[in-house]
Amino acid sequence: MNTYPTSSQATGVARTLSKRTPCTIVVYQTAEREFVTARSNDRVSGLIQGVYRDGYLLPPAYRPEPIRR
Repeated sequence: MNTYPTSSQATGVARTLSKRTPCTIVVYQTAEREFVTARSNDRVSGLIQGVYRDGYLLPPAYRPEPIRR
């Protein structure tokens, strides 16, 4: 998991990571107003902003359910 100050930075990283590696990347906002990129099997503690696979934002119907704390 990596933390970024803006949503656009986290989204850019998520798109790149999901394109280069065969995994799904989740972007979420923490209570401290930071944005985190994590794999879909990592624990998520915040508001999910988007889920990316193969460089694209997945529609809600195709998103795997992340693990919540």
